[in-house]
Parts: sequence; C-alpha cells; structure tokens
Amino acid sequence: MATQKCAICGAEVNLLQQQKLIDGSYICRKNCKKIGLKPLDYVHSTLDDVKAHNAQVEKGTKIWNELLAPDKKERKSMTRFGPNVYVSEKTGLMAYVETRYKFIVFGKSEHVAVYRIADLYDYTLSKKTVMVDGKPKTDSFIEYSFVDTPGMANFDQPVSGEKEYTKIKKYYDTFFGIQDTIGNFINKGKAQAEAIKATVNAAKALKDGGDGEAEAGAAADAVEKMLKGDRTKWIELANKSLSPYGGTTF
Repeated sequence: MATQKCAICGAEVNLLQQQKLIDGSYICRKNCKKIGLKPLDYVHSTLDDVKAHNAQVEKGTKIWNELLAPDKKERKSMTRFGPNVYVSEKTGLMAYVETRYKFIVFGKSEHVAVYRIADLYDYTLSKKTVMVDGKPKTDSFIEYSFVDTPGMANFDQPVSGEKEYTKIKKYYDTFFGIQDTIGNFINKGKAQAEAIKATVNAAKALKDGGDGEAEAGAAADAVEKMLKGDRTKWIELANKSLSPYGGTTF
C-alpha cells in the first residue's frame, strides 16, 4: 500500500491513515488531523489552513480550561446554545466546544476553538432537506461566520427552527445595538447620519486637493458601524481577556 509523509509531523502514513488536502499535501489522521474539530472541511483546506486551525484549537483549549471554564461556577455563568456553543459576556469571548470520549463515556476531554464576540459578523438561518426512510426531513441550523479568524472561521449550530433562531439572533443583535426596536431605530438613524457625514468629509478632502486617506478610513468605519453595529465594548473586553495569551486567540 502506497505511503505518504505527513506534511506536519513527518510520519509515514498509508492510504487509510492519511488525509489529503486540496493543495495536494497529506497529513496523518492519528495525530495531526485528530487535533482539529469536526466542522473543519479538510477536503477543501490547504496545509496552511490546517496548521492555523490546529494552533487555534490548542490555544483555544488552553483559554477554555484556564479562563472560560476552569470550574462549574464559571461554566454556569456563560450562555449556552446547543451542545457546542458557549458565550461569555464578561470576557467578550465565545467558544465552540467539542467533547470527546476515549471509550463510550470514559476518558472525557474537551477541544475548543475560541473567538472574540466582536468578530462574529454573521449568524444566518439555513435549512437542509434530506431523505430519511424515503421521506423528506428538513434540518435547520445557524451558520456562524467570523472575520479576522485564521483556523476555523465558520461552523454550524443545529436549531429546532425559526422560533429558536429568532431568539438566538436577538441575543446577538443586542450585543451590537442592531436589534429591531424603537430605541435602536433611533440609534440606527444616528449611525446612518454619521456614515453620510464621514463620506461627505472624505469627498470634500479629495476635492480640496488632499489624499482623503484619513477621511476615507473614518467613512469606512462609520459605514461598518451602521451595518454591523458598535463593537467597541466587545473588542476592549476580549483584548483585555486575551492579553495573557498574546492578545489574540491564535
């Protein structure tokens, strides 16, 4: 049986022991793939993607064990959605937690990817219909997407349907001041006015002969705030929490 060398650890692996990546690299299933989490799409990942993901999980697991859930009290203080998603408002962080057992219910271990709440930029409801025993079955799930997150920047969370999704969406929207309430309609109006003003200032700077770089940057920030809400608080909380770990989750 033909063998390949794992591009990460160098171990020789045969066809059953290897995972081929989209760039033609091979990694071993026993050690290097085992570090990663199930949602990572290895078939469409490059070697750099896998290395970044493994680093994310190793550091995320350390942060989880030392900061987010060192004991039951800390774990209970977080908001949990489904079996995998935990949100820690006091730290500005959230986590995808995968629980594994060496043998049925023995040898429990947790492997974790940690994210800044501020980097959560999309949480969309999606549906997938599959045939089960000849009948269509529709599964609903939230597609989480994060920016500035090398490693694993997206994953899915199963939900019972639109009612549960709406509840979870409102929870996240509240963080960034983008929920659909009368009070936040006013806040949205202010954000729109700030974005328009910043854009006008950028155009004026260019017209007056300047390069408009600073004004353009301010305009981009204002537009992003208008569309995605104010994330200042969550950035500050997360950066403070992650300071002992190098300032980021990776």
